[in-house]
This record gives sequence, C-alpha cells and structure tokens, in this order.
Amino acid sequence: MIQTQSQHQRHADLNLPETLDTADAKLVYLYLRVENEATIDELHAALGMKKITLYPLLQILTTTDHVDRTGTQYVCQQQTTSGGNL
Repeated sequence: MIQTQSQHQRHADLNLPETLDTADAKLVYLYLRVENEATIDELHAALGMKKITLYPLLQILTTTDHVDRTGTQYVCQQQTTSGGNL
C-alpha cells in the first residue's frame, strides 16, 4: 500500500507520552489521538476492551492530563514534542 506524505506525517505525529506504561493505556491514548474523541461505549466497541477495564484507564489518563472528559466524551490533550501539554 502506498501512503501519501500527509498520511505518513499524520502517523509520525502520534508519539506516545513516556509516562504511559501499559499497553492498554497506550492503546486507548492512540485511539483517542486518531479519532479525536470517543465515548466509553465507542472505545468498548472499537477496541474490544471491557468497560470495567476502560473506566480506571480513562481515570488515570484524565488525572495525568493526557485526556480530557467533557460530558460523556473523552478527548486527547494536545502534546508538545517534549511530551508536555500545550
């Protein structure tokens, strides 16, 4: 499959924060970075993760300022290249 430069650049911008230490946290974070936002139901359906697993992961991602919650939507906070928040 041939990728255009913009597709390649978009994937290159998906750097993970160094503080994410579990595969599940990284997966949820990357999903939210790619999709921009999601509800717990959407994360459950898309990732096949149990909600009982997603709730504590999202709580950790929220308290560590990687993810914001607005109502039922979760969104990734924008990260700078050094891994800090904008």
